[in-house]
Amino acid sequence: MATLCLLRHAKAAQPLSGQQDFDRPLTDRGRSDAAWAGGMLAPLDLDLALVSASQRTRETWDIVSRQLAAQPALALEESLYLCSPTQLIARIQAVPATMRSVVAVGHNPCMQEVAMWLTRRSKGPASAAIREKFPTSALAIFDFPDGDWSRLDPELLTLKRYGAPRMMDD
Repeated sequence: MATLCLLRHAKAAQPLSGQQDFDRPLTDRGRSDAAWAGGMLAPLDLDLALVSASQRTRETWDIVSRQLAAQPALALEESLYLCSPTQLIARIQAVPATMRSVVAVGHNPCMQEVAMWLTRRSKGPASAAIREKFPTSALAIFDFPDGDWSRLDPELLTLKRYGAPRMMDD
């Protein structure tokens, strides 16, 4: 059994005058929410983290990874910054089958669109919630019995869990 996790970066600060979007840091709330995501991922034995190279995704991953018992391989990739769903799916499909648990840390709308694609045939409340919103620090965890990333397909994955810190407060 393999596991795929999709994590949207935590809450980022508004850009300062002249600051590039790529360089926006996390807010205090973002750091707290990233710690929540780390707690959710801590029970998993992650093999690989695919992380957008932006400041907010790197900070999110840094906080998340502090809660993990073992550090997964890290692929910090500029190509994941504001990438399309097709690009993220292709990147996940390129992961070697030896990697059994993968987390992708990125941006919306891509993260939500990939999660919606993976749950397109699902009818449950979690799938409906993904279609409604994928807020900052949202985390979707999928079981992938096949484990052959090159065959990533909604028919082969099952949504195991979906949530975000602010959703838990409701």
